[in-house]
Amino acid sequence: MVKRIFILLVFGSLFLLIKPNIASAQVGDQALRFGIKVPYSYDIGYYQRFSNRIGMHASTQFITIPFASAPIGYMNLFGADPNITAILAEPFTFGAGLDVGFHYYFGSDNRRYYGALSVQWMNLLKRDIDDEVINNAFDLNFNSPGVVTLGPKSKSQSTKPLTINTNYVNLGFIFGKIVPIPNSIHELRLELAVNKTIFSHHNLQSDYRIFTPISELTNESLQETMRKYGWFPTFNVYYIFKLPN
Repeated sequence: MVKRIFILLVFGSLFLLIKPNIASAQVGDQALRFGIKVPYSYDIGYYQRFSNRIGMHASTQFITIPFASAPIGYMNLFGADPNITAILAEPFTFGAGLDVGFHYYFGSDNRRYYGALSVQWMNLLKRDIDDEVINNAFDLNFNSPGVVTLGPKSKSQSTKPLTINTNYVNLGFIFGKIVPIPNSIHELRLELAVNKTIFSHHNLQSDYRIFTPISELTNESLQETMRKYGWFPTFNVYYIFKLPN
């Protein structure tokens, strides 16, 4: 399903990416940018153009419905073990991060095309993982004798029976085009992007159980999975709201 949505959006946008327009971007432009990376995240941030060829952005990004399952869907599509990726399956208690990128503009009409390189940090907090998910991932009995010891709280007092906190960093490769809005100083940006996970860390924990070996195994397995299969292609749409210079 994720693959079909992405393919439809990509081909549906190619006409706009190729169709010539006269861009309205000027050197010194500063702007707020509001966007969506389909099917991945929502973005709110800042944009600055320093010269005819160089610009940058810095934004916050959020993963929520209907995209919360997209990263898992992509990794499974590319060959990851669904029993391992199920550990990160939605719903998230929290999913947000930062995105910083640098743009290089080219082409005629005031450099309306650009390539960009971005670095994205994301944090995902998922609570109330079912013990059976861990059992299926590693073919073990999570609560067998010797596997866990009691933690600082009793089970009846527990507010975090099984939680995973994930941090990961993506490197993004972007091709974009400026699309002017008629009779406006503002503009749209259309982008095709591929984001690759280059680092991740996963902390499985509970407030009434201690299970360090399983937590380490979970971290190592998810790190390997995201290193191999953490490719997230997206189609990005941004509204650029220019600020007074």
